[in-house]
Amino acid sequence: MPAVVDESKCDGCGTCVDECPVGAIELNDTAHVDVDICTDCGTCVDVCPNEAITLE
Repeated sequence: MPAVVDESKCDGCGTCVDECPVGAIELNDTAHVDVDICTDCGTCVDVCPNEAITLE
């Protein structure tokens, strides 16, 4: 199950983009996960300071 970003909680800090080991996250105003690349590792969930990312 890929990571899902709650855009109402994401402030666009970019921490998840920097920490994603496979480069599956890009940042516009908020983070967006490319589900075709995401490996469900959970790194982004662990590093997000706003708890805006979950694995579903």
